[in-house]
Amino acid sequence: MHTDIPQHSEIQQLAAVSRPNLVTIVLRTTPVTTEAEANRITFGTLISQAIARLTEIGGDPAEIALTEAGLRDLHDDSHLWRYLSNSLVVFAGPERTISYRLPNELETEWFAGEQFRVVPILRTLTFPHEATVLALSQNAVRLIAIGPDHRGTELPVAELPTDLLDAFNVEDPGVDSHRRRLHGPEGQTARLLAYARAVDRAVIPALRGNPHPLILATTQPLDGAFRSVTSAANLLPTSIEGNPDDRSAADLDEAARCILDAHYAAELSALADRFETRRASGRAVTDLTDVARSAIAGAVATLYVALDAHPSGTLDRESGAVASVDTPGRSIVDDIAAQVLAHGGRVLVLRRDDMPGGGELGAEVRFTV
Repeated sequence: MHTDIPQHSEIQQLAAVSRPNLVTIVLRTTPVTTEAEANRITFGTLISQAIARLTEIGGDPAEIALTEAGLRDLHDDSHLWRYLSNSLVVFAGPERTISYRLPNELETEWFAGEQFRVVPILRTLTFPHEATVLALSQNAVRLIAIGPDHRGTELPVAELPTDLLDAFNVEDPGVDSHRRRLHGPEGQTARLLAYARAVDRAVIPALRGNPHPLILATTQPLDGAFRSVTSAANLLPTSIEGNPDDRSAADLDEAARCILDAHYAAELSALADRFETRRASGRAVTDLTDVARSAIAGAVATLYVALDAHPSGTLDRESGAVASVDTPGRSIVDDIAAQVLAHGGRVLVLRRDDMPGGGELGAEVRFTV
């Protein structure tokens, strides 16, 4: 599976674009190469529909032709259609056409008008399915990255001990009695703690700036030893159980994704509880007009959007007022998301069943408007 995960700054840039003759195409695809031609044919149909819409709403013919040319070039790119993921999202305008292959299974749709539809692509960043696994035993240490576009990739880490013996040039406390051993349980515990510190000192610089969870794969007593000395704030409380020496990077990847799923489920539950607490104190809103006004005022700290949300109306970017009549080529939900991102807020795109407040939109606000 081939993916292109956008950076948050890229999405912010796309969300800020406001001009006529823009097209967004979201296409559910498959990485199965035998179905590539079917994906391409569907994409061609969506191009025709979107361009017809631009013409209908009175776009400049020369600019529409440039937008269409970029889309047709992508349609004819045989390399792209040979290497796909689960969805393809394309943003096209007269100046440029860019595309992202995403692991999420998004619904096929197109949008044509004066802004890009960024909500579907924000789903990828809501739960990115990225983490780092620290496989730790007395015999080996490995740091393994997992993500939506790769499976169990081992990372090189400077000054990472290969094992306990490498760290201290002493025999493993668990070897047979005829080899040199540490004397007494206190000495063994001290050595394991020192080993854990050595691993932590090597790993933490490699993870600095990485916001994704760290998952420990180890057994006791090393599990407790590492947790008692590490400064990793994003270490998840659940470990991959069992001796990691017996598991490949792919096996650890699979086990880590189960832990990530549980972590995301717990996060959703906590967000729902927090939302209700804040709504009771007037710090969270669900009404479209309240959400819109708060977004324009820069008051929204976290915006929750249902993935299939298409509320009607038009947002006045000066006052935050919502008009009941739609304007062709504008999407109020993407307009609101763009305002939240521009003011440093967070946008979480969720399945409807996971939405705090139970509606299409919800917002936690920094202050009331």
